[in-house]
Amino acid sequence: MHRQKKYRAVTPGVAWLLAELQIDSIYGREALKNLRLARSDALEALNCSLDELTRVVNAARCDTGFFDRAAGVFKCLRYISGSLDNLEAGLTPDETELLEIKGFALMLNSLKSWYDESGLKLESIDFSDLEPVVSLLNPDKTIVSSFHVHDAYSERLKEIRAAKRLLESEILKTAGLERKEELRCERARIVSQERDEENVVRAGLGRKLQPWIKHLRHNGSAAGLFELLLAKARVALRYECCRPELLPAGSGKPLKAENMFNPEISEILERQGKSFTPVSIGLEPGTTLLTGANMGGKTVALLTLAMNAELALLGFFVSARSFTMPMFDFIFLMAGDGQSQAAGLSSFGAEIIRLSELIALTRQGNGLAICDEFARSTNPSEGSRFVQALGEFLQNSGSYGVIATHYDGIKIENAAYYQVVGLKNKAALPAGADRDMLLRNLCDNMDYRLVRISGDYQVPKDALHIAGILDVDPDFMTILRRHYPADSQ
Repeated sequence: MHRQKKYRAVTPGVAWLLAELQIDSIYGREALKNLRLARSDALEALNCSLDELTRVVNAARCDTGFFDRAAGVFKCLRYISGSLDNLEAGLTPDETELLEIKGFALMLNSLKSWYDESGLKLESIDFSDLEPVVSLLNPDKTIVSSFHVHDAYSERLKEIRAAKRLLESEILKTAGLERKEELRCERARIVSQERDEENVVRAGLGRKLQPWIKHLRHNGSAAGLFELLLAKARVALRYECCRPELLPAGSGKPLKAENMFNPEISEILERQGKSFTPVSIGLEPGTTLLTGANMGGKTVALLTLAMNAELALLGFFVSARSFTMPMFDFIFLMAGDGQSQAAGLSSFGAEIIRLSELIALTRQGNGLAICDEFARSTNPSEGSRFVQALGEFLQNSGSYGVIATHYDGIKIENAAYYQVVGLKNKAALPAGADRDMLLRNLCDNMDYRLVRISGDYQVPKDALHIAGILDVDPDFMTILRRHYPADSQ
């Protein structure tokens, strides 16, 4: 088994989705832990993985009981690495270890039979036939779920046990205490012989199992990879995901995402009786600026884009109607203030540390950089300059960068500009509406779609209207309106 750190998701959406995966066996959890983003030069291998996932998804669509047939095996599959380590070290296996190995071989043979019958024939999944292991540990062909050192393994063991049974019968019939004690001493001597012979048999079984250690380990790893693949297929079907179209790294071709959604946020909204508004966007190499009012959904749009890009490089189907993306060397997400109290950093200091990390990544290759409200934690005058500089840097980096900002006046040559549509109806509710109605009105009037705009944009001034919809105190609103131009109210 691989010994490496658990994969750490780049985006919250992927972290949530990985935690939701239905994986029951420790081998499946090990495969999940070993999950890694595909490298930019691994397009062929990633497409092969997606080919296999496509075949599993199609098979499951045609068979409603597809997943249930293998689920029982994964739930019962025990982790036997310790027993195999002992075997490999030449130690004599005890009955518990032999029972574990036998049960493992039975379970994996059952999984292999189902897999062979499915007709999937996946290149990455190959199970060895462990029937010889089952036969070795099941000599009388009748014992299925248990193991003991059977008489069939040794003629001498059979004779010793026969003698012990005769002696035990005689002990039961004997009335005299002195004679009974003599017989018991004789039985203890025979029991010692039995144990010695059982040890000889178990040592022999250990030697015979030695050539099968690599096959047993291989089948455990294959089972884990297969369980993870089935979990990916469940996600694809549950959320009606699509297969991403992947393009060569450095091709300069655009990233195109149509009707993306975020499963985690979608489920939260469904519990509230609401629905997620699908988001579409197209990115060229360089910088894309995203503007829009607060509460307009910029953060959700960025997290959804980054999540789907990460899923694609992990070999998952993505949450979108269609998704085309070049291979990337990295996916970078800068969202939230990133404050680290443990390190003694201010919010802005933490942002600068993250900026240095991003710049270092762009020196090593081309990737997707998602920056939500960068430099929000400093004063607007300096913050806008930092955003301008970051936009210019990403424009010339060869990477694909998206910067959400509420600063006006950011102008980057040849950059693309998107805006959240925002409020559709800016009229406040009549006086007397309760708070729940006010919030529902606000949500109902917010359009979270993204539209492409020209570089001569202005950040929408929806804060005044949001305050009005949420019924802020009239005296305060009177003072506030004095500070707005008449044509913006």
